[in-house]
Amino acid sequence: MKRIATWSLLLVSFYVFGQQDAQFTQFWNQRLFYNPAVAGSENAICFNSGIRTQWTGFEGAPNTVNLTASIPVSILKGGIGVRLERDEVGFFQDNAVGISYAYQHRFVNGASLGVGVGVDLRSKGIGGGSWLPPESANDPSLFQLNNNTDMMTDMSFGVYYRSEKMWLSLSSTRLLQSLGVFNNLQEGTTLFSNSRHFYLMGGYDFPIENTSFVVTPQFLLKTDINSPVAVDINTMVTYNNQIWGGVTYRHQDALAIIAGYNITNDFRLGYSYDITTSAISAYSGGSHEIFARYCFTIEIPPREKGYYRNVRFL
Repeated sequence: MKRIATWSLLLVSFYVFGQQDAQFTQFWNQRLFYNPAVAGSENAICFNSGIRTQWTGFEGAPNTVNLTASIPVSILKGGIGVRLERDEVGFFQDNAVGISYAYQHRFVNGASLGVGVGVDLRSKGIGGGSWLPPESANDPSLFQLNNNTDMMTDMSFGVYYRSEKMWLSLSSTRLLQSLGVFNNLQEGTTLFSNSRHFYLMGGYDFPIENTSFVVTPQFLLKTDINSPVAVDINTMVTYNNQIWGGVTYRHQDALAIIAGYNITNDFRLGYSYDITTSAISAYSGGSHEIFARYCFTIEIPPREKGYYRNVRFL
């Protein structure tokens, strides 16, 4: 009975928010995950990684691992983005590999406007594991759902503006709403449809005069049209461009505490803990998320002008 109640709450939660994409509390650190237009917006090669364990202590709770790389390519007047993702929820395992291109228009004041498009190869599977159907179930097709996988191709599109103090992102993922098919069922096939997602997010830095503190309010709005808009509101405080922390409120879901440290100008770490505020709080020990980022540049020295003499050809 406890297992049935737990899974019922899990399913209700997913229907309420209607999201197929993985969820990250530190959304501002995962901009390329949401928007392909971010690729190449920085003048460095940047690797971002995120590990999220949601609703600890909850059987079958979501677990997500994400890795993105943003690579500026001057000859393309923009950049290339690469994304790897694994998301596990209950008996479902989702894997995705994506590549994107973004054109970056640079303004004289140092701001940039990116327009990007991405292509994703997605794999969705239903694993076997310890799941057992009810003893009263007489449908033999239930057993054949185990270890069933299908591949789908989908696309994403976005626009991204970035200046010294502000950033704003508008994007959509799963644009093609591709269909996945689970076969080997005695009664036919089961179809899984990707749902188009829309994201609007941004933030603004407010330096506090005569101090080393910067306050940054940020927001994330997300929807798949068929469900209510989910809202994340965040406020971060950064000290001396090195230590940062803040809180995030996710409507009808969680309150998160975030802390991070810029070990160097190129390497930063972040951690967040979500305190569940929904009905799942009776079963959940909260959610943990770890973020890491590393950036570097490859400098090619300019070609020196001049000539070369060889004693063999004087």
